[in-house]
Amino acid sequence: MHPCLRLEEILQEIFRDADYMSLTVLARTCRSFYEPAINVIYSDLPGLEPLIKRLPQDLWSVNSGALVIWGPLRPQDWEVFAGYSRRVRSLRLRWFASDAQLYRALSSPPDPSFLLPNLRTFTWHCLSTRSAGLDVMTAFMRLLLGHNPVEAQLIVSEHALAAFSDLGCTSLRKLVIQNPKVPISADVTGEAICNHSDLRSLACGEVSIRALHHLSQFPSLSRLTIGLGEDFPSALTFPRSPFHKLRYLTINSKSIGPCLSMLKATNWSIRCFHHRMDAGYDPAGREALLALLPLQLSHESLKCISLHTNAAPHEDDDPVTNPLSLKPLFSFNNLLILELSGAILPGLDNNGLQQLATAWPQLRVLILQQKAGLYRFPHVDLTGLVLLLEHCPDLQQLAISVNAIIDTKVPPAHPISSISNTLITSINFCNSPITKTAEVAAFLSAIVPNLRETPSWTGEVTCLGGAAQEYRKRWDSVAELVRVFAEVRKQEREACMHALKREVVRK
Repeated sequence: MHPCLRLEEILQEIFRDADYMSLTVLARTCRSFYEPAINVIYSDLPGLEPLIKRLPQDLWSVNSGALVIWGPLRPQDWEVFAGYSRRVRSLRLRWFASDAQLYRALSSPPDPSFLLPNLRTFTWHCLSTRSAGLDVMTAFMRLLLGHNPVEAQLIVSEHALAAFSDLGCTSLRKLVIQNPKVPISADVTGEAICNHSDLRSLACGEVSIRALHHLSQFPSLSRLTIGLGEDFPSALTFPRSPFHKLRYLTINSKSIGPCLSMLKATNWSIRCFHHRMDAGYDPAGREALLALLPLQLSHESLKCISLHTNAAPHEDDDPVTNPLSLKPLFSFNNLLILELSGAILPGLDNNGLQQLATAWPQLRVLILQQKAGLYRFPHVDLTGLVLLLEHCPDLQQLAISVNAIIDTKVPPAHPISSISNTLITSINFCNSPITKTAEVAAFLSAIVPNLRETPSWTGEVTCLGGAAQEYRKRWDSVAELVRVFAEVRKQEREACMHALKREVVRK
């Protein structure tokens, strides 16, 4: 065996990509492979069941689908349990009242080091609103948290989050708090996060002003995702030097007002800004946000802007903002990612798209996707794509609606420039109309020869005439044809080069 394969660190890197069955085979292959393979198998567990099933079979059983431990663990049982639990780095637990006896049996180890001493990442799923048996699990969790895990994801009810707050864990560096069913009150969320002053990353729902003031002084906080309620004050002030380490900010709100108040409270030296507005359809508010961003965000450090609106317009609303609304953002010269999605989008034509590309030559991701509202005919055509790729040579991801209806009398001229982006393998053509698939595919094969996927019409935009399904089929055909045309072009170039070399040799 090669000497490198005797190093456990190298083996664990190799085994990390193996599936479970392969790891079990590797563990039985030789002694050198056993420990690294077992470490990987038990490093990330979906629950305690794999550990309990390593105990003697007379100690546990499965009763009506639930795992049951029949008696207290003996010292030799704890030794077996510890031999595997020390390998666990990540654990996910779901609360079921029927598991209370199981957690009670595991809450009295001879030594705390017997119970997952190397746990670093912890996920707790508990949407229960009742206290029955929950104290048993929190007692068990207190032992786990005593080993200072650094990451926690809590998918919990308000009642369970309050119980977690009482555990006094202060070692966390990353914390996610969410409830997919019922929002957790801002005060309860605030109590859960205020003691974690060493956090580097936090994602949660609505927070109170008191909690926000605490967060602004966290010395290491670099990523923040929060919700802002409708009662958020219009005039907000922070203590001195707030959020001085923050680099990624995501704000979720029902309307634009709380987001504007948050941004006005201080100047932000962040790298990425995301805002999601869930309820209010407010083009004027979105326009105000676009005008505010260059006033409050650092022009040098900002690399990413992502704005999403989830509400559809009413019949008397205009879902398209002024085409010039993106101009305030042109001052962010180093922008790499721009994502505007939802019902509020700028109206762009070829000239507007060229201005955008000229302002952000380093752009790598551009997403302009209407996901709701009445269909708006795109004014960017295939020529506009050439202008975009010409000024943004590093573009890797693109979502945009284009007019791909081919005029049979004046078909689009194939690009004569040397523009050929080989980085793009997929373009989301959103709500793009299209007629002649072969002509469109031939055009695209010249500028994006590695294009393999062309998804379209995946949102909830209402298309007059019910043509969306037919357009989607045509764009699927384009993806297949681009591959063929690109291969033909490659063969033509190789044939020409071969002929040229033969001519040179002949002379």
